Amino acid sequence: MLTKATVKWVKSLSEKSNRIANKLFVAEGSKSVLDLLEAKVVVTHIFALDNWLIDNNANIPKSAVISSISPKEMSQLSGLKSPREVLALFSIPLIRFEPNAFSGLILALDTIQDPGNLGTIIRLADWYGIKHILCSENTVDAFNSKVVQATMGSLGRVQLHYGDLSVFFSQISLPVLAAEMNGIEARKVTFSKDMILLLGNEGSGVSPHLKPHIHQSISIERIGSAESLNVAMASAILIDRYFGQFSM
Repeated sequence: MLTKATVKWVKSLSEKSNRIANKLFVAEGSKSVLDLLEAKVVVTHIFALDNWLIDNNANIPKSAVISSISPKEMSQLSGLKSPREVLALFSIPLIRFEPNAFSGLILALDTIQDPGNLGTIIRLADWYGIKHILCSENTVDAFNSKVVQATMGSLGRVQLHYGDLSVFFSQISLPVLAAEMNGIEARKVTFSKDMILLLGNEGSGVSPHLKPHIHQSISIERIGSAESLNVAMASAILIDRYFGQFSM
């Protein structure tokens, strides 16, 4: 039987401070949970309906604490309007920052605040095989439940590094191309094979203190009349422009 203490503990992981203290994050839904398991992210607890446990028994590590719960109990645990058949707690991966190991296209996110945008960008990175995303300290936490839900399991295959972007840029020593409205049209740019694509805040763009690190500003040419593009949409276009110049 699900206890009030367990419900309170799982619910507390919606707060970043509690995720950090417990070194755990929540994933909900069969696809997200199974993809994270396949990516070898360490699972500590699985709360699931009987049918899900029976169907996925072979995928569940023996080290996980398994709790069979009812739909009513799942609704108590879940942070979703429509609870899924499984909710799992995973250990937040310990990711090493090794500047010399960075190659290919690296994404850098400056104060991206919308969880959906971050989740979509992580999925894009996974789609294109991008392994590293640099995140400013003010970028939304990648283990926020809304971000986890939006990544659809891609979180387990992309490494996110949080810190001061200016320090990261100094240590990695790769050219930084920033997406900005007044930049050179991306179609006219010859990309470096190894480079960093910097994407700024949804409303205010790239922070002034990062400007000295930018080697070139690039833009997406506007043909119609839309005022702007969502940062996740812009990142998709620019990432594809990059890979259009190189064999995937």
